[in-house]
Amino acid sequence: MVDILYVEDNADDADIFSRLLRKYEEPVTYSILTSGSEAIEFLQQAKTLPKLVLLDLNLIGLSGFDVLETIRKNHHTRRLPVVVFSTSDNPSDIRMAYESGVNAYLVKPGTYQATGRLIQRLCQFWLEDNTQTNER
Repeated sequence: MVDILYVEDNADDADIFSRLLRKYEEPVTYSILTSGSEAIEFLQQAKTLPKLVLLDLNLIGLSGFDVLETIRKNHHTRRLPVVVFSTSDNPSDIRMAYESGVNAYLVKPGTYQATGRLIQRLCQFWLEDNTQTNER
């Protein structure tokens, strides 16, 4: 089972995420996919859903909004927690994400240290504090 499915097409951002998770006190399993279509296929085939989908908006091909819409329309994935993790602080992107059913919207910080603190809080809440089921 995967704790976090991270959908990110920027290799540098994906690498930073991987390095930060390896430093986290609690072991976290994760998978990084680089496109929206890969994410949708992964979720459709998963026997057990991840505890969290961390979703970039600006993806090649299907956008993060497209992925979110597909997740929310599917009976098996519609309750899956989805957090947007994007460089966009555009109010219209934020509003559209919430209107589309995102659980939270996080703007990527500008420094490695700030990103580390944000990822730590994200993992603590969604993987430790938040009670949920990830059954299909």
